[in-house]
Amino acid sequence: MRKYLRSHLEEAQAIFRYYGISPWEIETLYSTLGRAFEVNDQEVPADDPQYVSMVEISFPLPYGEQFFETFTMENWFKIKGILKDMKHRRGKKGVKTYLRFAGFSNTQTALVFPLLSRGDRQFEMGLEKLEYLVDIVSMQLKTVPDNAQEIWYSYNDAGFKWSPDMTKANDINYVFKNDEWKAAK
Repeated sequence: MRKYLRSHLEEAQAIFRYYGISPWEIETLYSTLGRAFEVNDQEVPADDPQYVSMVEISFPLPYGEQFFETFTMENWFKIKGILKDMKHRRGKKGVKTYLRFAGFSNTQTALVFPLLSRGDRQFEMGLEKLEYLVDIVSMQLKTVPDNAQEIWYSYNDAGFKWSPDMTKANDINYVFKNDEWKAAK
C-alpha cells in the first residue's frame, strides 16, 4: 500500500495560486507542499480590492483522515501557521484563503473551504476547526445531489463551525438549509 501511495503522490500535483504575498511566504508554502506533492504555483492578478492578499491551495487528495496521514500533521501545522501569520501581519487589509480538496470519502466531488473573515481570531478558529471536521463531513454530505461538481463550505464566525453551503449539479445551484440540499431560487 505504501508503495502505491508513494507512486500516486509523485504524480499528484498540488496547485498553489496567490497574489500579494511575500517571496518568503511563497517559498515556505511551496516547499511545505513540495514535501508531499509536485507543486504548480501560479501568481494571479488581484481580483478583489477588499483583500490585499489571496492564497488558494488545491490539494490533490480527498479530504479525510488519509489526507492528514499522507500530507502529515507536521506539514498541515506548518501550512496553518504560515496562513495565520499572514493574516495577522495584514490585519484588516485582509487575506482570503481557499483550501480545496480533491473529494471526500469515496467521491470525486471536490470540497472548498473559503476563509474570508476579517478578524484574526475568526480566521484562526476557522483554520483550527478544519482537521476536526474529518468525522462529520461524510455525515453532513450523505445527501449531496447527484453529479455535484464541488461543494463549498462556509464558516460561521458566531457559532465557530463549518457547514456545507452550496453546490452545483446538473446546471442547478443548490444551497444547504436545515440539513438538506434545496435548489436555489
